Amino acid sequence: MDNRTEQLADGVWRVDLAFWVSAYVLANDGHGDAEGLTVVDAGTRGMAPRLVRSIRMLGFDPRAVGDLLLTHWHVDHSGGARRFAESSAAPDVWIGEDDLPVLTGRATPGDVATDCGRLARALHRRAYQAPEPVTDARALPDGHVHEAAGGAHVVATPGHTAGHVALHLPARGVLIAGDLVMNLAGLRTSPDLLNSARSRLPESLARLAALDFEVLAMMHGPPIDRRAKQRLAALAG
Repeated sequence: MDNRTEQLADGVWRVDLAFWVSAYVLANDGHGDAEGLTVVDAGTRGMAPRLVRSIRMLGFDPRAVGDLLLTHWHVDHSGGARRFAESSAAPDVWIGEDDLPVLTGRATPGDVATDCGRLARALHRRAYQAPEPVTDARALPDGHVHEAAGGAHVVATPGHTAGHVALHLPARGVLIAGDLVMNLAGLRTSPDLLNSARSRLPESLARLAALDFEVLAMMHGPPIDRRAKQRLAALAG
């Protein structure tokens, strides 16, 4: 499949890394790479070259990527982080505090699967692959505002994982919801078997639904740009 990118708003681009696996590129100055770029999620290790090519396709220098923000530790989002961190760009890597131990290699997927059913816990312990460790990754705190695309506000949204975060770009009307929801055969939450902090998911959905945005972007499935807020509110109940 050819590389595909689409612009969602000023300084905000979605990148197709595989079939409905997305990453996002944010221009720190809201326009180009003169003041650096921020990437949200990096796919698997094997998707890293595609991400670099896509950044070039946008007319940007991949070496301008100064920060890599991860919505959570699952390998289809964080698997390319180490490869990217060891590239010539050498970006700082950030992830939610409760997901940091898995990314740095101090905990296993099974260790953090403490708020889920027995089958989901067994899946995390026996089948889930941990990402290649990024030992110097940093915690991304709730409420932090990253200077990209008019301000990327970190919103802690545990549920899919304990340290899952979303990014709200109020100046651009965009909400990057990570894997808390997906748009595959309709807007829905991630399957229960994949959620390791499931009791916290309703509160996180309600928190996102209370934000103001016009475009709902996710890591799996196309963005929603019509009645996005209303549709998320309906899902949140």
